[in-house]
Amino acid sequence: MLVGTWLVVWGILLLLVSNHVLLGWKHLWPCILVVSGVIMLRVLQNRLSFAAIFAGTWTILLGLFLTLFSFSFLEWGSMRSLWPIIPMIVGVSFVVAGATRPPTSAGIVVGSMVILMGSACLLYEMGTISARVAQPFLRWWPLVLVMAGFVLMKRDARVRESALATPRPGSGLHPFEQGALSTDVENAILRQVRGAGGSRDAATALVNELKTRFDRFSWVGIYRLHGDLLSLDDAEFVGASPQHRRIPLSEGVCGAAARERETIVVPDVCADERYLACSPTVKSEIVVPIVDRGAIVGVLDIDSDRLDAFTDDDRRFLESLVAKTAYLLRDENMSVA
Repeated sequence: MLVGTWLVVWGILLLLVSNHVLLGWKHLWPCILVVSGVIMLRVLQNRLSFAAIFAGTWTILLGLFLTLFSFSFLEWGSMRSLWPIIPMIVGVSFVVAGATRPPTSAGIVVGSMVILMGSACLLYEMGTISARVAQPFLRWWPLVLVMAGFVLMKRDARVRESALATPRPGSGLHPFEQGALSTDVENAILRQVRGAGGSRDAATALVNELKTRFDRFSWVGIYRLHGDLLSLDDAEFVGASPQHRRIPLSEGVCGAAARERETIVVPDVCADERYLACSPTVKSEIVVPIVDRGAIVGVLDIDSDRLDAFTDDDRRFLESLVAKTAYLLRDENMSVA
């Protein structure tokens, strides 16, 4: 979304420039940074992270600074003495990101130190302080950036470990609005599945991870293909015991997904004649075919007690997850289609 929006905006802008509709480009080019920062903050407004806030703020401030030169309010030659403003912009961005969400004192402290170093260098370049006073700052100020990098990497590692170790409880927000599409969540599930001992353990790990992490998933199971039947093992589902343990390929939503090798989303099971009733509480369903090396291994079947519970984001997330775990779920002794 972010890259696509950026390309559309700048494609239109450059189209106007190339057709001489937009004049004064030599003055306006720094706006590429300002607009990019605004787009970044706008597109990611519902899932802003420290990195997104930092990057958005930095590009906006840098663009505004360079605009002073492009409009000749400042001469480009003066950049020799004004260069410390650039690391100061980095420091301000650290402070803004550290004071926003999620709040972090490390970001504020590091940002303040970068601003202090940049200010000392600027005062020296302007002739306000002597070389003796400024020398330590001029020689060692890049160490602040090095320290900032280490502090943030360490903090990020702690946050990731904490998030993966403790699944967040439901909060009324759609789980995918809480970051379920993020690489962190997918990688956390993949680690558990890949750490399992065999295909059965991998399947058990996958259904348990999905059921634990997403409150909307009232039932999660894997039907394996044996000949012309999809069969459900006791260890490979989480939820109420279903009425249908074996489903012919010619029947049900699961059979259709396996035959067509396409994910099927059923917003209302009562409105789909293919649905085989397993529980009176089920309102909607999604079935993702499991395909390994061109062969159908089975299907991942997920039910929800809510109407229209599965979105396009759900479908993309689950398809990606299944594609990356299919080879682990395949039992080499089983027949596949």
